[in-house]
Amino acid sequence: MTALGRSRSIAHKRNENMGQANNKQLLSFSPEQVIGWEADDCVDFAVALARLTGWLLHVDWWATSRHPRPDQMHPLRVYVADSGDKVFDVRGVRTIDEFNRRIIRDLGQRAGRTFGPGGVLTRFYAESKLASLPLRSQPHEEKVRLAAEAIQAHPRYLSEVPARSHPNMPAHEAAAFTFGKCGPFAEAMHEVTGLQPVALLAVRSMPNFQTERAESGYFHSVVLHPDGKAEDSWGIAPLEDIAARYGVVEFKTSVEEQSLVVNKLRTNTPEIYERAFNHAKELIQQYRS
Repeated sequence: MTALGRSRSIAHKRNENMGQANNKQLLSFSPEQVIGWEADDCVDFAVALARLTGWLLHVDWWATSRHPRPDQMHPLRVYVADSGDKVFDVRGVRTIDEFNRRIIRDLGQRAGRTFGPGGVLTRFYAESKLASLPLRSQPHEEKVRLAAEAIQAHPRYLSEVPARSHPNMPAHEAAAFTFGKCGPFAEAMHEVTGLQPVALLAVRSMPNFQTERAESGYFHSVVLHPDGKAEDSWGIAPLEDIAARYGVVEFKTSVEEQSLVVNKLRTNTPEIYERAFNHAKELIQQYRS
């Protein structure tokens, strides 16, 4: 490369870095705001954002037991996440991996020094459930209002938060049917709408994406729309987008596997299946009308 070529390359890189820095700045709140929210584990910011967007409230805990009692759970961070791999935090919009690497890992290390050996436990909740949790700070309505005003005054940040797909039932309800109960949900959708339920079978996954799947490759159930899109508890979306939530980039659909999955659930855990099916049917009828 010539000297001129090198200088142009360096200038381009500097401009690119400046662009990235400016973009991060646009997505950032003031240091004073961030420090204030972090003093309460970001609970007020998270509640405000969940109300504004309809996305899912999470708490990451430092747990000193595999199946912890409340006194063995120590809050690290309250935040909002979508149905995929995006986290919406006071320090910006990040992927789950980046959020864990940049935020949660350090908080966990500090908690380990304070509370002893353990690990990070991630759970999602309805806002109404927060009052019963061993949080250091409960949401304060005035602080939540001020956080909502700060978020609304930051349209660049809000623009990075995707809108939820229709129909959008409460996020904690949708999340409960994401793993394990998606089969009954698809069957309930079929009964209410007549849409065809199918199983999604993984053919190829993203590199380094670890997940447990059945021998068949089964990872999720949906119903199919005539236009080729699919629907699950998170609403209507392209099949590829739904599969990507599970780290799958190539897949196939199977009516037969869906029947096998459902029959197995009905046989092995009939009461759990019936509860999930009936609750799904109630939600679908309420939020899909």
